[in-house]
Amino acid sequence: MANELFQNFPNVEYTLNDGKVISIKDFFRKSKIETEALDNIVSYTYYEIQDGERPDVVATKLYGNGDLHWTLFLANEFTNYNDWHKDNQTFETYMSEKYEGQYLVGNETTDIITSTNKFLLGEKITSTGKEAHVVKVDPTMKRIGVIGNQFVGNDVVTGSVSGKSMTVLNAIEQRDGIAYYKDLNGVRKNFFENGFSSVSFFDEEWETNEAKRRIRVIRPELISAVVNQFERIMSV
Repeated sequence: MANELFQNFPNVEYTLNDGKVISIKDFFRKSKIETEALDNIVSYTYYEIQDGERPDVVATKLYGNGDLHWTLFLANEFTNYNDWHKDNQTFETYMSEKYEGQYLVGNETTDIITSTNKFLLGEKITSTGKEAHVVKVDPTMKRIGVIGNQFVGNDVVTGSVSGKSMTVLNAIEQRDGIAYYKDLNGVRKNFFENGFSSVSFFDEEWETNEAKRRIRVIRPELISAVVNQFERIMSV
């Protein structure tokens, strides 16, 4: 069977939804070859992933063999296991790690960056009894991303190196920061305009993740033919 073809492939580590780390074969090294040839014999259908369903679980439900989970990645051109749909718990962990800290937003006249002065990446900022470090500087959105103590509106923060100061208009979690503005036709802008609504980083990531629920799968009645074709390609 196809799993015998991967015995000489290098191992990679993969974190399951429950946090357990396992070692698997890195079959992605060669999974994109001759996809057009495979498409000639494949008829696809679609499957909606349920929360917590791993690739091997889906393969078992569809084909009765969890070892055939690699066909799901082949059919959807996923590059690695991080492309798989994240369940709620995994999604929350991902968001907490990617969007750690706050955005400190200034008012419309705040100059995050000027020709002579700006907040610096990595510098410490302080307010009364509070401190954090700057991890992002975004003059377009009039905000800086910081990790450290929690700030609130009306705090005055000052950079320890740049000397730059700003009165915080609004302090929000980075995940709730505005990623872009979008109109009803899906047109995106980095600034507000009539007819456009804000989309947060959380909303953007959630929409992207939900889109991964519906995956293309090889019809069960054709899976044997596809595996045989893949064996032929891998043996060349």
